[in-house]
Amino acid sequence: MKKKILAVLMACCVFTLVLACAGCGRSGGSSQPTPTPTPTEKVSASPFYVLVTGNDTRKGTVEITKPQYADGSAQTDTMMLLRVDPSNYLISIVTVPRDTSATIDGSTHKINEAYTYGGMPATVQQVEALTGVHVDYYLNMTFVQFEDFIDKMEGVTADVPINMSLADIVHGNMITLTEGPDQHLDGPEALVLARQRKQYANDIEACRQIQDRQIVQHLIEKVLAQPADKADTYASLMTAACDTDMTTAELKSYLALFMSNADRVTFQSGTGPYKGDIDPELQVWLTPRDEATWAELMQVVESGGDPTTVIELPEVLPAD
Repeated sequence: MKKKILAVLMACCVFTLVLACAGCGRSGGSSQPTPTPTPTEKVSASPFYVLVTGNDTRKGTVEITKPQYADGSAQTDTMMLLRVDPSNYLISIVTVPRDTSATIDGSTHKINEAYTYGGMPATVQQVEALTGVHVDYYLNMTFVQFEDFIDKMEGVTADVPINMSLADIVHGNMITLTEGPDQHLDGPEALVLARQRKQYANDIEACRQIQDRQIVQHLIEKVLAQPADKADTYASLMTAACDTDMTTAELKSYLALFMSNADRVTFQSGTGPYKGDIDPELQVWLTPRDEATWAELMQVVESGGDPTTVIELPEVLPAD
């Protein structure tokens, strides 16, 4: 059954965006045979999709006291489609820009507002309609869950593209990150990297999304670097850390499978159309809905290709 391999993706929850865990001692590799699943653990060789989202509810944060957030409602400000190809051990991560135009309840909205109106079912429906692919699973995480999970995973290593500062939305402390590669970040620091956008020079939301994808990838890599006999531990941590329709048992079986073949896993990463402007009617920033380009993009992704050949990434520069 397609769905069942989501384990790898769950490693993504390990983000989370999106997120996952500490690294040492890979087991397996291209020279070793893949473990044979038990009859209840059989996997399909067919690729499948997981929608990884980060919602912006202020519940549990210092901002819940602000009137505009007091009701606890949320939008999915981070949305990533992960395509897992179990035959080729390829994971493709494609951002669905949150500002993309969508029709919700008969009116024009940003696609991330589907979550406000109908939760994950409505969000999945909108993403499927836009991208033309079937979403097999979802992983959804809050700010508080993200920080807690990263800390339980003993942090994540990531590249910080520019100097940036932002208040930690959970505890309220100001956090400053300094430009540089391979930095070990704790939960609050990783959330600042995932959220900061206003300190980029151009295409600020697309630049932020690059950081979201790298956090997810690095966390998956961190999980895959663990011995396969730890799959049960990580599966339990992941399912407890987010809202998902995957079971711990499914995760355990398939995390073990991918962890045993970590040296075969490769990644592709990119985004859907992200250019936009202020909509003259709504007076909000919108990215025009471009289903033709999405069809071209997903055809490349389906073939195992590089999504940046369809949508080039922006140059990441600091604001003056």
